[in-house]
Amino acid sequence: MQERQGRLFLALFLSLGIWLGIQYFFFPQELKKVGGNTTSEDASLQDAIADKSKEAKSATQESKSAVIKPIASSIKPVDPASIKKYYIKTEPYLIELSSLGGRIEKFYIQNHKEPDGSELQILKDPKKHTITFENQEYVAIEISRQQGFDFNFIADQDKIPYSFFNERNFASSFDEKTMVYQFQIQSDDKSYILKKQYQFFPNENYFLYKMEITNLSNSSLVLASPKNPLFLRSFGSLGPFTKTEAEMNDRDKANFFRYYYLDGSFKDFLDGTTTAGFFDKMFGNDDETKIFDIQRGSGELVDFAGTGSRYFIAVLDPLNHKPEAVLLDTRNNNATGVLLNYDDISIEAGKTESFDYAAYVGIREADGMAFRDASLDPKKTKKTPFYGLSESLDKSFNQGLTTPFRNGIVWILKKIYTFVVPNYGWAIILFAVLFKVVFFPLNQKQADSMKKMQELSPQIKEINEKYEKDPQLKQQKIMELYKTNKVNPMGGCLPMLIQIPIFIALYTAFSDTVDLWESPFLWVNDLSEPDTVYTLPASLGIFALNVNLLPLVMVGSQILQSRFTVVSTDPNQKMMMYLMPIVMLYFFWAMPSGVTLYWTIQNILSILQQLWTNKFGKDKKDAKVAVKGPEQTVAKIPPRPHNNNHRGRRNKK
Repeated sequence: MQERQGRLFLALFLSLGIWLGIQYFFFPQELKKVGGNTTSEDASLQDAIADKSKEAKSATQESKSAVIKPIASSIKPVDPASIKKYYIKTEPYLIELSSLGGRIEKFYIQNHKEPDGSELQILKDPKKHTITFENQEYVAIEISRQQGFDFNFIADQDKIPYSFFNERNFASSFDEKTMVYQFQIQSDDKSYILKKQYQFFPNENYFLYKMEITNLSNSSLVLASPKNPLFLRSFGSLGPFTKTEAEMNDRDKANFFRYYYLDGSFKDFLDGTTTAGFFDKMFGNDDETKIFDIQRGSGELVDFAGTGSRYFIAVLDPLNHKPEAVLLDTRNNNATGVLLNYDDISIEAGKTESFDYAAYVGIREADGMAFRDASLDPKKTKKTPFYGLSESLDKSFNQGLTTPFRNGIVWILKKIYTFVVPNYGWAIILFAVLFKVVFFPLNQKQADSMKKMQELSPQIKEINEKYEKDPQLKQQKIMELYKTNKVNPMGGCLPMLIQIPIFIALYTAFSDTVDLWESPFLWVNDLSEPDTVYTLPASLGIFALNVNLLPLVMVGSQILQSRFTVVSTDPNQKMMMYLMPIVMLYFFWAMPSGVTLYWTIQNILSILQQLWTNKFGKDKKDAKVAVKGPEQTVAKIPPRPHNNNHRGRRNKK
């Protein structure tokens, strides 16, 4: 993923880059029936299109940092007693619908079955996530941020994100057998009828949404044109919030994003902020007066759009009437989501226009998007209401080029959890051991290279002392030493470089997989969060500081590993050797404890492998070193004897 993913991977790239540079370059379902239809207040779509209040227009002159305030309405308030509520229960969802606006008031996700029939444990602490829904208790979590999802048109751009229809009470009905819920309203002049329809499925993470507008007049009804576009707002910003706003840092905020797929390209942006990228800000191309950013394709139409959080996504896929563009709100702290932008919609007299959509709400995993009922899967049959579903929909949770590695890592973790040990902390440790075994040949080359460098340490020290005042000649002599003894100073670097894509995949796997969420391990309460064991109180103007144990252990292992693998006689380089773990501590301090646990185990295993190599590796051969002037020949320096008998035989000679 672009902007959001860049922020997430920045720490890892920097830490690996700095470490490699220093290491090798500087020194080596149950439904509630609601009685009949209720007549709602009439609303006029034409009035909505024409209504351009002065209050709303003035909003475009404000800075995008201004707080988004509700727009005053002249519509008579709806009598609460006339509002109908519908409660839908499927295996993965709990949904509350309201006749007011014909919208989703609340959307919950609960534990449910995987495609293979196993239980997907999203929520692992029932006490923490028990909610009351239709007077019954369920273990579920709301992802609609107590704001609901509109699924309504907005005709006036200046009023975004508020829809005219959210304040209107629709007539409503439902069919229990087909799980179809309908909301209908007629214009004041009886020129058209607007109908909204939701259809849910017992075991699917998908639902269908349809809007129908029937023109009852004798003339054409123009709903959208290039000068007067029509916007559809479906999903706003997604939850859940696992921390309060005051507790959230930049890393936490980067977990919330919005995205769209246009011109064969997936693009995502951090939620609730500007759409300007890093380089736009650097070179001053960020227009801070711009409130909305409309993105159009160069020929293709919008494929889908949605919002996401750390573990969940919500995406709307138009099955027909693909929109020409998307609109993104750039005001700070907005929760608008992505609006579909229509430029060309008109309905002939007496005709009905239908807008069909498929929606997915669920985990950011391929298993979530798999259909449980094969008769609904558009990849297997054309006789499905989901026919036309985008084949690129799985890019909604794309983690970049390392996605196949990431998915493989998650699959292995799940198998270890299921068949070996039912704890993801131990699963991570076993995976670290397995990973070390698989890459043993590469890691052994690195260990052998470090051993050879250590054997040349006395000669390197001698060269450093002799040519201290001539850095260029000193470097030349060191390179001659490496060449003469067939040592490649970059020999230990190549194995690390090869494994970098795996490290990135590991980071995303341990950071974004819902399986680690709220998973405990020893003293760690949640492997998806830092393992805070104590919080130092704020004092003397210094903010409160969380004490995280695993990063400290990781740094200790990093320092110990450096002592076994780094060969340097330069005091400045030695200082850098101890400074690097401090840099690593900064990067890892707020990382998920699952990531830090894995890195720590890898350090420990690397130390053990280096110790084994140093003790049981191949005997060192005579080392050759050039310590004379550049015109002198290379002299052979005999190695130290291994034992007393060896020394005795040499003395006798």
